[in-house]
Amino acid sequence: MSRRGPSVPGLLLSLLVLLPAAALAAPGSITSVRRDIVVSQALAGRVIAVLADVRIAARVSGDVVVWGGNVSFAPGGSVAGDLLVFGGRIEAAPGASLPVEGRVSTPGSLLAIYLAEMRRAPWEGASAGPSILGGLHLIGLSVWLAVALALLYFFASPLSRAAMSAEDDWTGSLAAGALGVLTLFLAAGAALSLLPSAVAIPIALVSAAVAVVAKVFGMAALFLLLGQKLLKSVAPARRPAALAAGFVVLGGVSLVPFLGALVWSAASIVAVGVALMSRFGTPRYRVVFP
Repeated sequence: MSRRGPSVPGLLLSLLVLLPAAALAAPGSITSVRRDIVVSQALAGRVIAVLADVRIAARVSGDVVVWGGNVSFAPGGSVAGDLLVFGGRIEAAPGASLPVEGRVSTPGSLLAIYLAEMRRAPWEGASAGPSILGGLHLIGLSVWLAVALALLYFFASPLSRAAMSAEDDWTGSLAAGALGVLTLFLAAGAALSLLPSAVAIPIALVSAAVAVVAKVFGMAALFLLLGQKLLKSVAPARRPAALAAGFVVLGGVSLVPFLGALVWSAASIVAVGVALMSRFGTPRYRVVFP
């Protein structure tokens, strides 16, 4: 059975709450900041380490999350949950395979996770029954539309400027999106591999945040642009209706098997390019020399 990687928003959220979680550890878990951990007895909870190494010599039933440290396994050590290691190495016991039953995420997997996220619509969930998936689709659709409308409410002018920039240069936005995604995640991976952890971790978090925010903002701009074309109006009063119309069309197409994944993937890359090229819709002032 294939395993699906964590979504980027979910991964980013888990990283942003990592330090508070270290202070509020659940019973049966181990957390540490700048102190190495050795798991010598079976552990029912999870292990969280920041700027510390982890040695696993027994079974860990939960996840193991390490920022800025190495993870090594001794004979008899295993992880039943997921293993996330950023800014360090993973070493299996000599002559043994990696004893991890869940997913293994490292800096090298960041780009793959993000690209996998871009190929699917945000309301798609993991494998489930038809009734469950239908409910997830409806919930996801509602949340995505609510986020787009909130952006329009608070940032109507920047979103409109970003939509106009997308209309002016589609190919440029596509190229900028592809280069932007690669640059952000290569920068995060390089920082985690080459720089000290105290510097690399903030860089990686900022890079991931920019990528996610760029996709969300850019997709809202594309919804607005598509809806304005459908309604044949760019009037400010009709922007909410235009955004909703564009969302319905693009969201509906994304549900079509195979074709929908391709359309959503291309739209996501363009969306990142739109956000970056328009500088998230900030106005461009011209300097006039006398």
